Amino acid sequence: MSEPDTEIQSAIMTPVLNLTSTLYQILMAMQMDPNMTSEILALPPEDQLHFIESLNLNSDVQSVDLEDQRMLIPEYRVNKAIGLYLPPFLLLMGTFGNVMTFLILRNKAMTRQSTNLFLAALAIADSTVLLVGLLRRWLGDILQMDIQSESDWLCKTVSVLGYSSSQFSVWLIIAVTIERYLVVSHPLHTSRYCNLTRAKRIISSLALLIVAINIHFLFTVSVHEHEHGLKECGSIAEFRLLVTVVWPWIDASLYALLPFLLIVVFNSLIIIQTLKATIWRAAQNGPLINTADKRKVFKDNNIKLTVMLLSVSITFLITTFPMAIVMVFHSAWSNDFENVPLSVMAQRQLLRTSAEMLMFLNHSVNFYLYCALGQKFRNQVLKTLCRSTVSANSNLSDHSQHLYCSRVKGYHVHNRTTCFDETNL
Repeated sequence: MSEPDTEIQSAIMTPVLNLTSTLYQILMAMQMDPNMTSEILALPPEDQLHFIESLNLNSDVQSVDLEDQRMLIPEYRVNKAIGLYLPPFLLLMGTFGNVMTFLILRNKAMTRQSTNLFLAALAIADSTVLLVGLLRRWLGDILQMDIQSESDWLCKTVSVLGYSSSQFSVWLIIAVTIERYLVVSHPLHTSRYCNLTRAKRIISSLALLIVAINIHFLFTVSVHEHEHGLKECGSIAEFRLLVTVVWPWIDASLYALLPFLLIVVFNSLIIIQTLKATIWRAAQNGPLINTADKRKVFKDNNIKLTVMLLSVSITFLITTFPMAIVMVFHSAWSNDFENVPLSVMAQRQLLRTSAEMLMFLNHSVNFYLYCALGQKFRNQVLKTLCRSTVSANSNLSDHSQHLYCSRVKGYHVHNRTTCFDETNL
């Protein structure tokens, strides 16, 4: 019998008083995923006992090391590869993109439009999600520990920041979508509905409201240290119903269900209004005779910006929908650990990890969507790179700098790169 199996049998046979301690020893021998370990240890005592018994009864290959046995499961191998290699890629791509987005949108040429203010705030929220959520998850997989459980203040702070930043990001997308609907449906009142002052008030109000909703984590969760040394960030006893039963549904509604409904409704209205406006312009300008005429209609800056913002909200729908489904089934999965074999557990882990990676992808790709679909944003990026390159190569001749910067539709005057004023994306 292999060493891990011996440890499991020893843990089961040892007459210990603490059932949770016994279960912890078994899970450590199995090298169970830290997140799943915490979930299993949170089960009621009778479910913990059933889980231990099911492990003892369902061990089909006693002579094979349990880790080797799990490595024979394709889903388990894929899950480990995704958890190890994908997060650093998303972190680098997302952090670079969000920082660049913020710098570009806070440029003087881009700060005159309220939409850009929303998108700059979105870049900050997305960066926070990646640092608090994805980075912590990746380090936990590498170090086999959850940083959030290392101290009480980390437990509370990470909980508040994690939930607040993800919800704030989603509702900023909703705010941009509603603003775009107002621009498309009421173009004559754009200056009244969409201005910097109103945008600042909306952003501040959303931030304060969402933090107020999540501030309860400062007194509803804390670090619990078990006798076997395991630290776990979980709910305080008197708030267990709120944190484990009520709150998941509130979070699902704020992050997925209600945003899905609002984004689908307003995107549909935007598409309908845009098509109506396009048809009306075509009627005013006469029949569209050739492709060139069609292009003139669709080259309208307002339509371009609308298409780009639609891509942001549609990307949100596609990348977060799987996580919404997993959140619905997660509570049911947590209650039947003792009834499933290792292969099914590996499949569930893979589904959850894949859904989480898609969710984090949503917080990483906006910069690249702006560059792909926003010509003026793309020009501003090129102009920023132009200035940086010229500054780094100050020994270039005036003629060389002119040739370089002319490629990004700028012009050079007296050793200074000046670019066209682009206030829209």
